[in-house]
Amino acid sequence: EKDETGCARLYHYENDATSRFAVLNGSLVTVAANQLRVLDERSQVLYQTGVRFSSPDLVSGGDVAVAYDIGGTVLYALDSKGLRWEWETEGELIAVTVNPHGYVTATYNKNGVKAAVTVWDSKGEEVFTFHSSQRFVMTAALSRDSRTLAAVTMGQQDGAFQSFLVLYRLNSEEPVATTTVNGGVVYQLAVMQRDFCLVTEEGLYMVSDSGEQRASYSYGGQFVRRCAAGDGDWSAVLLSRYKSGGYASLIAVDANGDELGGCELDGEVLDVSAAGRYVAVLFSDRLTIYDKDLTEVATLPDVSEARAVLMRSDGSAVLAGATGATLYLP
Repeated sequence: EKDETGCARLYHYENDATSRFAVLNGSLVTVAANQLRVLDERSQVLYQTGVRFSSPDLVSGGDVAVAYDIGGTVLYALDSKGLRWEWETEGELIAVTVNPHGYVTATYNKNGVKAAVTVWDSKGEEVFTFHSSQRFVMTAALSRDSRTLAAVTMGQQDGAFQSFLVLYRLNSEEPVATTTVNGGVVYQLAVMQRDFCLVTEEGLYMVSDSGEQRASYSYGGQFVRRCAAGDGDWSAVLLSRYKSGGYASLIAVDANGDELGGCELDGEVLDVSAAGRYVAVLFSDRLTIYDKDLTEVATLPDVSEARAVLMRSDGSAVLAGATGATLYLP
């Protein structure tokens, strides 16, 4: 049932400032420092367990979300009905990603090597592991077709630190390609329809599963604040002219490195989320939903209680606050 603003109150919970959220087929997953939950649209608890996380994180892809503690060792893979599988790694977790088919990739520390990366399928069966003995691994992600693993590594080249993208096929521990990453530090590794998108401090770089850089997009000297991937062929990038404060613009970029659209933003931005052909921007005083060419689709005023937004591919958005979450149906 919607109120006059087009919102339906669906989820009730208790959380704190560490909470992270994900939506899976109508269910809401929440993880905080001391608790992990899955709630259905009637706010019934489908799964709940106590945790002791110092830096909780939650990532999702397809119909799977993974909760973990950065620096911890346990992965909780969840679906819309509850816990699907659980795994304990041999060392501290660095980063976790989930591809669109629910395959989970974890980067973690391991004795005797710089880092290790393991891939599990959506049922929790281990399908691939490799150990990096020469370079540190910052993050890794599996391609959309679940055949190629990309790992962002860091090492020294000509006396200076340099980032690399190393590609593996899941049937071999020998890399098929190693590509030098331009653009400085890599903040994020996203999976596109055909390529991997590296979000660096200077621009976006689209690299194929054979290691070829197909396209790029420069920030033009601006600073990247956030990047959210849409349906696999575009990304929304939040840029600022300054290192802190003063959000300037939102730019939509396609897989060829071309701008689909752009708009100037006025106000403090709390969160950005993209799904399908839409991107939602949560300001401190309102929520605005844009099409992927950044044409404004809908605006919801008075969202002062919201802390996070989760865009859904059908054009609706979940607003998560301190004690509950609502579904906005424009």
